[in-house]
Amino acid sequence: MTTAAEVIAIGVLLGLIYTLAALGLQVSLGVLRVLNLAHGIIIIAGAFFAFDLLHAWQITPLLAVLVALPVFFAFGLVLDRLLVQRVRRVSEQAVLLGLFGAMILLESAATMIWTSDSRSITVSYSNSRVNLGGVILPTDYLVAAGAALVILGVIAALLQFTMAGRAVQALAQNPEAARVLGVNVDRWASVVFGLSVAVAGMSGVLLADVFPFSVQEASQWLAYAFIVVLVGGTGGLRGALAGGLVLGVAQSVFNQVLPLQYVDVVVYGLLAAALLIRGGGLASRRERAL
Repeated sequence: MTTAAEVIAIGVLLGLIYTLAALGLQVSLGVLRVLNLAHGIIIIAGAFFAFDLLHAWQITPLLAVLVALPVFFAFGLVLDRLLVQRVRRVSEQAVLLGLFGAMILLESAATMIWTSDSRSITVSYSNSRVNLGGVILPTDYLVAAGAALVILGVIAALLQFTMAGRAVQALAQNPEAARVLGVNVDRWASVVFGLSVAVAGMSGVLLADVFPFSVQEASQWLAYAFIVVLVGGTGGLRGALAGGLVLGVAQSVFNQVLPLQYVDVVVYGLLAAALLIRGGGLASRRERAL
C-alpha cells in the first residue's frame, strides 16, 4: 500500500517536473508579455524528440536533454524571427492570434510526422523502484525530477550571477529603461523567447521518461503549465517552483482518493479557481521580474 509519505514524495517529484514544464511559459509571460499558446505542443515535440533519439541512436533521455537544448533554442529563434517579432509590432492580441495559428500548424505537422498514436519510453531503470529510508519511489520519477532540479538550478545561477541574467531581469522589469541603459532589447527578447522554447523542449524529453505521450496531449500540458503559472505567478523561479509543487502534490493526493477519471476534472478545476482568484490576469505589471 502507498503510504502518506510516498504520496507526498511522489507529489514533490512531480512538482519539480511540472515546474520545468511550465518555466518556459512563465518566462515568455513574465519577461516578454507573450502568451505562447504553442507551449504544449513544443513540450510534446520534445517527448517525441527523445523517443526518436532513443530508437534511432540509443541516446537516453538524460543525454537527449543536452541535445534538445540547442535544437529547440534554434527553433525558438526561428519562430521568434518569422512570427513573434513581426506581429509584436502590431499588438499583443496579434501575437496571441499568431501563436494560436502556430499551435494549430505545429499540432497538424506533429500528427503527420508521428501520427496520433500514444508512445512511451523504456530504459534500463524503467519500472524499478528505490527505497529511500522506507519511502519507496519510482526510479524514473527520481531521475526526471533530479534532472529537472539541476536544470532549474543552472537557470537560477545564470540569472543571478551573470551579466546576461541581469540583462534579462532588466528587460523583465522595465524594457524602456533597459534600452536607455544600453541593453539591446530586441536581441535579448529573441534570446529569451528561444530559451523559453528550449526549456519547454527539454521538459518534454524528461516527461517522456515518466509518462506516455501523444500529440493529443498537447492541450493537457499547456493547461498544466497555465496552472503552475497562475498559482505561482510570473515573478520568478520561486513562484514557478511553488506552483509546480502545488500541482504535483495535489495530483498525487487526488490519484489516491479519487477515481482516475475524476482526477483531471479536479486538476482543471484548480485552473478555473486560479483564474477566478487572480483577477489581475496572467502577467500583472508588478510581477514582471525574475
